[in-house]
Amino acid sequence: MQPSTDPVLPIVIVPLTGGKQPELRLLEPPDLRHWQIEEFLRQTGKADNTQRAYRGQLVRFAAWCDKSWLDVTPSDIGKYRRDLKLQGLKATSVNHALNTLKAFYGWLRRSNGYPMNQPLPTDAIDLERQEEPQADHLESEDLSQLWTALELDERTRVRDRAIIAVLSHGLRASEASALNVEHWNGKILKVHRSKGQNVSEVPLHREARQYLDAYLEWRQQQGDMFEPLPESPMFLAQDPKSAGKRLGYKGLHRMVKQLGAIAGIEGLNPHRFRHTFGTEVTRRGVDPLFGKELMGIKSDRVFQRYTQGVFKQAAAEAYLKAIGEDIDES
Repeated sequence: MQPSTDPVLPIVIVPLTGGKQPELRLLEPPDLRHWQIEEFLRQTGKADNTQRAYRGQLVRFAAWCDKSWLDVTPSDIGKYRRDLKLQGLKATSVNHALNTLKAFYGWLRRSNGYPMNQPLPTDAIDLERQEEPQADHLESEDLSQLWTALELDERTRVRDRAIIAVLSHGLRASEASALNVEHWNGKILKVHRSKGQNVSEVPLHREARQYLDAYLEWRQQQGDMFEPLPESPMFLAQDPKSAGKRLGYKGLHRMVKQLGAIAGIEGLNPHRFRHTFGTEVTRRGVDPLFGKELMGIKSDRVFQRYTQGVFKQAAAEAYLKAIGEDIDES
């Protein structure tokens, strides 16, 4: 009997349910660089806005450079800086990108993800020279216009006065938005910073306490979705679509911007109240150590951004006083 020369046909298994079989595809392995970015953000516990900014910067660099983090060289980062400048980015934005990379590589080494005996690729990179940032605080005339404008919208003025009163104590917009009713004890706000890893106790002055208490009393009178339960958000949206929900970061920004337009103050945003608070605590002689605690700032350099206008003014006044002149005369 001779062996058969017919080819052996493959066995095809047809699913009982019928239909077309799915195509087999090889899954691409996950990008280790992106996993390391997320681990960096998780371990450092930065505030939500800072995490978004850091993630954007690091993903942007990873898209520009296809090397692993260990293979990146100082030359690569230098070229990246040049490309950012060619795109028209200002020195402040370029430095933010470079500082983000410096922070990431510092974490990479601390977490044993980079050899201790090798210099980091960011070590040799200098920051761009940039103009000294100008003080951005609000003058007394601006504040007077704001409080006048707050009286115009009867529907939201009780809430909006409380928001401005809180922002005027140096809180970031994200921190004010994240407040709950239970964070207020009638005199002191417990401000959770950096995703709850640090809590500052910020006392409110008498007028601010009155505005905040008046808002909570208004909510009590409204009842239902506005009832100020301890676990409920401090500031609520009042527009028909979102009424009773937390007033988010964007909503708070929008409210302040609209207030600035009504008051005739160009470029008003929540951060200007933070600058104003930094200026105020410095003018009143509060110890910088306490000022940093109240504002949730760890770095002396960062704190000086908020106080430099006061130091310049104080230096001018000291000089004129020394020569027997009054600053108003000049």
